[in-house]
Amino acid sequence: MTETLTFTPVPSVTPFFLGEKFIELIVGPVGSTKTTAAIMKIAYHAAQMAPCRDGVRRSKAVWVRNTREQLKDTSIPDFLRWFPDGLAGNFLRTDLKFMLRFGNVECEVLFRGLDDQNDVRRLLSLQTSFGIIDEFREISGAVFDALQGRVGRYPSKLDNGVGCVKDDGTENKHIWGASNPPDMETSWEQLLNDPPENCGVYIQPSGMSAEADWLDYLPQDYYPNLMQGKSADWIDVYVHAKFGKSLAGLPVYRTFRSDFHIAKNRLNPVRYNERPLIIGMDFGLNPSATINQLDLRGRFLTYDALTSDNMGVQRFLEQKLKPLLASKYPGFPALVVGDPAGQARAQTDERTCFEMVRAAGLKAIAARTNVTAARVGAVEKFLNRQIDGGPGRLLCPEGARVLITAYRGGYRYKIKKSGEHEDAPEKNNHSHIADADQYACLHADADQGGAYNARQQARPVQRVSSLGWT
Repeated sequence: MTETLTFTPVPSVTPFFLGEKFIELIVGPVGSTKTTAAIMKIAYHAAQMAPCRDGVRRSKAVWVRNTREQLKDTSIPDFLRWFPDGLAGNFLRTDLKFMLRFGNVECEVLFRGLDDQNDVRRLLSLQTSFGIIDEFREISGAVFDALQGRVGRYPSKLDNGVGCVKDDGTENKHIWGASNPPDMETSWEQLLNDPPENCGVYIQPSGMSAEADWLDYLPQDYYPNLMQGKSADWIDVYVHAKFGKSLAGLPVYRTFRSDFHIAKNRLNPVRYNERPLIIGMDFGLNPSATINQLDLRGRFLTYDALTSDNMGVQRFLEQKLKPLLASKYPGFPALVVGDPAGQARAQTDERTCFEMVRAAGLKAIAARTNVTAARVGAVEKFLNRQIDGGPGRLLCPEGARVLITAYRGGYRYKIKKSGEHEDAPEKNNHSHIADADQYACLHADADQGGAYNARQQARPVQRVSSLGWT
C-alpha cells in the first residue's frame, strides 16, 4: 500500500473500534459508520500482531455474512472502498479473498457467506486470527458460538515462535460485529442486554438525536427522508436503534431510549441528608428493589437494581439488599417505598413485609397506590422529562442492568391472538423489578410536587351550617 490512509472514527464508534475484549459488538442505525469501523478494525488488530521470523506481521481474518449475495452486494464493495484492489492489496474474486498489505503487515481476509450447511462447515474448519460478523443479527447463535473456537489459531507458534499474540505477548484473538438492532426475544437481544465479561457492547444513539455524530457523512435530511412512509416499528429499528418488535409482546415504555436514558458512564451516588436514597421494593416470592436518588438538579437517578428468584423477603434483605447498602452506601439516609400489599400479615409468623424491612434497620412506607396506570404513568413522567436539555431519568449502565433489560422490552403487554395487546403488563421475570421501580418513581414524583403533594396542598373543605340555604 503506497498511499497513506487516515481513519478517524466518530466518537460513538471509537470505544468499539479501540475495544480489546475477545468479543466486541456495536449496534446502530443505518448509515452510522459502524460497518466502516468494523472494516478498519481489521487493519488495527493486524498491525498489532507479533511479527513472524521473517519480520512480517501475518494474520488471517474471516468476514461472515448471511449469504454470498449479501457479501457481493454490500460487504465486499464497502471493504474495497477503503482498501482498493491493486492499491491496498489484491482481491482474488474467485476465492473471495483479499490479501491486505501495508508496511510490514500482511492480513489475509476471507469473505464467507452462509448460504448452506457446506458453507458453514467450511467456515468452521478455518484457522484464523479474527472473525467479523456483518449484520450479526442475521447469523445463528450456533455459528457465532462455533466461530469463537476458530479465532486465535493463526499464526501458529511454528510461524513466529509465540502464536496469535501482540508484541507484548498478550493475546490478539478477536471477534467483532456490527448490526442494526435485532428483534426482542432473540439470543442476540439477550446477549446485548446481558453480555459476559469478555464481551463489549456499544449501542449508538438515534439518527435523529443530537448525539448522532456521523451526520456530516450522510446526505442532507437523510433520516427524515428515510422515515417517510415507514412504519413506527421500522423507524424504531433502523433510525432510532431500538430492538425490533417482539411477537410475544409490546414494550410498556415506548418512550425509553437507550442513548438518552442510560448514562454514558457509571453513576456515583452522593450523600445528601436532604436527598435520601429512595429504594423501590416489590415483595412476594421474587423480591426486587431499585436504589435511586433525586439529585440536586431534579433528575431521578437509578444506581442499582436487584432481583431474586424464589427467595423470600427476609433472605432478600439479609443476603442482597443490606450487604449492598453496607458496602456501597454506608451512612446514606434511605427510605424503602414498597408495594402496599406488603402491609398484609404473613400466615407463617404474622409479620408484614414492612415489619421485616423495619426490623432490618430500614425506614419503610407503603407506596401511595397500587393502581397500574398510576405506577406506569409515574415512570413515563420521568422518561418524558428533560432537564437542561438532558434526561430527567438516568440509569446506571452497570448497576441497573436488569432494569434496563425490562425497559427495553422485557416488561411488556402480552399480545392476544387477535393482534391486540392486554390492558395490564404481563407478569414475567421482568415485571418484579419493573414494579419495584414504579413504587420508587411514585414517591419521587410526589417529592417533586406531583399528585401526592397536590392533594396535600388542596384547599381544605370547611363544614358550614346549611340553615338559611334555599
